[in-house]
Amino acid sequence: MENTKDQVKTGINERIKDATVWIAEHLPGFLLVTAVTFIAIKLQSTRLFSEVLPLSSLIIAIIIGMTIKNVISLPTSTQKGISFSAKKILRLAIIFLGFRLSISQVLEVGPSALISILIATTSAILFTLWLGRIMDVPLKRALLLGSGVSICGAAAVAAVDAVIKSEEEDTAFAIGAVTLFGTIFMFLYPALHGLLNIPDLFYALWAGSSIHEVAQVAAASVVASGQFKAMASTVKMIRVLFIIPLTLILTFIPWNDNVTEEDKNPVIPPQKSKITIPWFAILFFVMVLINSFAGLPQNVVAGLITFDNWIMTAAMAGLGLDLSFKAMAKIGTRAVILGAVSSVFISILSAAVIGVILD
Repeated sequence: MENTKDQVKTGINERIKDATVWIAEHLPGFLLVTAVTFIAIKLQSTRLFSEVLPLSSLIIAIIIGMTIKNVISLPTSTQKGISFSAKKILRLAIIFLGFRLSISQVLEVGPSALISILIATTSAILFTLWLGRIMDVPLKRALLLGSGVSICGAAAVAAVDAVIKSEEEDTAFAIGAVTLFGTIFMFLYPALHGLLNIPDLFYALWAGSSIHEVAQVAAASVVASGQFKAMASTVKMIRVLFIIPLTLILTFIPWNDNVTEEDKNPVIPPQKSKITIPWFAILFFVMVLINSFAGLPQNVVAGLITFDNWIMTAAMAGLGLDLSFKAMAKIGTRAVILGAVSSVFISILSAAVIGVILD
């Protein structure tokens, strides 16, 4: 009996010790990420970034983070906390993203939006993979770019990376590229709306179907009137649902992590590959169902969305703090061109499909 008590006590002490060590290793990075997150959210609430230059706290956090990373030599003690934020916290943020969407919203947008989303999203991924192969861009890199462009920007890149285990430089590059091109679209679309006198219904479907980030769609849709502002964001959130089938499909491809930098293609290894189920994607859909059928009070849902915005901003801060310009520069111009062409492709294709459907 005494031996059992001693063993339990020893086990508890070891766990406490391990937890203490873990906290000590991650705390410096957590503190830095928290500071960047707080600054980003405060800046986003100012008139400059909410009206004059509309940027989400997510994008601001990435910009601040990558500026710090590339201007200041960060101590190595911050790395574990930064990496944890960029990967683990981001997965949690994707899960809570489900509270921004409900099944009723999906049904309300109608078949026109669903058809355009399905065609544009699927085609953009396949086109990016096809063009990437022609341009000799490694498959994992092309897949990260394609998922970011076609689904939901940085969150999609991180979700796919969690499954295919790409190089950190590829992940950072893809996030930087889709953020850049999405931001360009965020300013370009409103200008085209006024210049070409685009009908609000067409514009809402087009913006929601082709701009990369959720926040970028929200910013670009301010020029639309009434219900069409919300429609654009709803269409975008429906695109986010594609994270689920994409990550599930990718889990059944045996990705070989031992290939060279120039040839990152999925190959069948000699031994059976372990399948990693993307639970965060499944739980994201569970949250959509809870938001749809659980009858949660509006203030509770609003609180969960606010919480998700905070942790998503923290995750983006971690990604920014892990983004090295030197590492990205080594990737070369082919991947940049691929990201740009893929972005233009989904924009043109979405407009064409919507034009045919609404005609």
